[in-house]
Amino acid sequence: MAKQNDKRMNANYEAIRNHLFDRIHKTGEEMKNDLPNILRTAIQTEAWKHFHDAEGRPFENLVEWLAYTFPNGASLGQGKNAITYQDALQLCEQHPEVHRALASNAPKAKAGRKPQDLKIGRVRIQFDRHGANSSSKALLVVRLAEQAPDIYDAYMRKEYPSLRAAAEAAGLIKRANDPLPRLKSFWKRASKKDRNAFLEWLKTDEAKVKPS
Repeated sequence: MAKQNDKRMNANYEAIRNHLFDRIHKTGEEMKNDLPNILRTAIQTEAWKHFHDAEGRPFENLVEWLAYTFPNGASLGQGKNAITYQDALQLCEQHPEVHRALASNAPKAKAGRKPQDLKIGRVRIQFDRHGANSSSKALLVVRLAEQAPDIYDAYMRKEYPSLRAAAEAAGLIKRANDPLPRLKSFWKRASKKDRNAFLEWLKTDEAKVKPS
């Protein structure tokens, strides 16, 4: 009986993996609607703990398992039509518990390595934390979940009007309307005449008035 139960449980985990692989590599509304629900089941059952890589090592978390090659994993981001880690984050935005599991287990890059050549453990890096897109939506969400989980939770509860507002509150990015960066920008663009006039203005009573 115990062997039959084990066999039945293994079949259930394999079915979860198969469904995930199918949705990751399938286009259209069916994939978009089903992926969060299947991921939720994988999270609730901790399905990744019941699989191993080709060398027999267990997976550390959901994302590592998703990114590993099928049939051990679900081949997330592998293949022309496969959705990426960023895609999965976007598709699960309206499903907080699933989104948190994805965001909290994002791949981490090591210094001095190019993202396209890098593997962390056994997970293929699917976004660059330090390049030109370092302020991209996917990366801001990941940094928020990792560095400011309380603010991340509030953002997911719609307590912030935007991701940028939450990231600003967490100190991850500068406020768009902060005066200091704007002052520095104008100073760099000012002529010598304008700079001298500004320095003279700083000595006046008008400049010494405390801001409200």
